[in-house]
Amino acid sequence: MGLMYWQLDDIWQAPTWATIEYDLTWKMAHYYVRHMYSSLYILLRLNPYLPSVMDKTAQLSISLASDLSKTTHNIINCSIKSYDSFQSRYSLEYPIITYGVEVIRVDTWHYSDLMDKANCTESTQCLMLCTLNSDSQQATEEQSLFFARPKNISLYNPNLRIVSLQQQSPIEIELTINADKPALFVWVEIPEGVSGYFNRNGFHMFESQVTIQLTSWMSLINRNFKTSDFQITSLYDVTQP
Repeated sequence: MGLMYWQLDDIWQAPTWATIEYDLTWKMAHYYVRHMYSSLYILLRLNPYLPSVMDKTAQLSISLASDLSKTTHNIINCSIKSYDSFQSRYSLEYPIITYGVEVIRVDTWHYSDLMDKANCTESTQCLMLCTLNSDSQQATEEQSLFFARPKNISLYNPNLRIVSLQQQSPIEIELTINADKPALFVWVEIPEGVSGYFNRNGFHMFESQVTIQLTSWMSLINRNFKTSDFQITSLYDVTQP
């Protein structure tokens, strides 16, 4: 079995379904494609799709898929988050060992019970965010599960701002982002005349400060960037009139 998608890059400038721009800048989709191909992947499933918090038959399952032939030691941390605070409403931790290529069912919850423990009276109030730390990979994998369609969620102004820029190497810049409220699909636009990619982009921000790194395809030695050169937006911005 395998996983394929269409398409990787563009051969000319056009609005297409390619995940990499003509100038080799990554689109948001490419950041998510990278996680799709992770050798260890968290699977979150809500059945039936988008149920009421009162539905006693609805179930939420957490699984871990491994494409590795070796044994790995992993920690999965899951939290029920709300859109008005960085604090978790309910948290779960699972130590998991994989022994090869397999899919492990980590846990199954009655959706109504989980929402009751998290004090979420409506599906539009909360979502689940899970992170995976493993001894087999350096980067932390993250997976989210929306309990309602994003268009139905009442979002708060996160007041996103880039507070510092630091040159790490001739082709790398570190950006620190602050927020007052949680933000969905945080997107940092690469300045005009620069082509490259971030280690994270299009991510959900459920902490007041995050640091990301831009890697350019060309030297940035002679570029004196200001924080205003990087435009930052989130789902909140595109929902405003």
